[in-house]
Amino acid sequence: MDDEQALIRRLRAGDSNAFEVAIKLHHGFLVAMATPLVGQELADDVAQETWLKAFAAIGKFEGRAQLRTWLARIALNEAYAIMRKGRREVSLEAWGTDPGSPISERFTEQGAWNTPPTQWHHDTPEALLTEAELHECIRKHMHKLPGDQQSVVMMRELGGLDYPEIAKVLGLAEGNIRVLLHRGRQRMRAMLNHFEEVGTC
Repeated sequence: MDDEQALIRRLRAGDSNAFEVAIKLHHGFLVAMATPLVGQELADDVAQETWLKAFAAIGKFEGRAQLRTWLARIALNEAYAIMRKGRREVSLEAWGTDPGSPISERFTEQGAWNTPPTQWHHDTPEALLTEAELHECIRKHMHKLPGDQQSVVMMRELGGLDYPEIAKVLGLAEGNIRVLLHRGRQRMRAMLNHFEEVGTC
């Protein structure tokens, strides 16, 4: 934390070496955060725009949150702005609501599997092709998650943010973050189970 505070002081002072250090530390994280929302082609644009805005506003950053948490909020706003421009508006209509588990019917009342997931192997070129199709299917289904679940899954699974960081970025209680992550993971698991069973998205 002391190192981060020193880095922030150097950034505020306009130290170009500090800018390079910050970019090396967090650029990959920002790209990973943006990719599920805007695609690989535009994710780097989101990261670049995030850096421009962050460096322009670094004097206002008080350091109460971690630097990457602050950057994540900027990147999320940039990604959503690009999505809106592409007429892929994120619907906030159901923000924070709990639609229930999408895979509850796969379990007994005691919590055991009714239908266990099948084993999945990658031994052949065909299986590798299937894996590439799966990656595209994951991206497609990530876009279908409700906006709040999508953000939480993305920040936790791809960005590696912890629960308090995500709560600060999204302005939600930590308990809500855990519920949203659980629901988002269940929806993605339901998609994976379907893919494993039928081989298509």
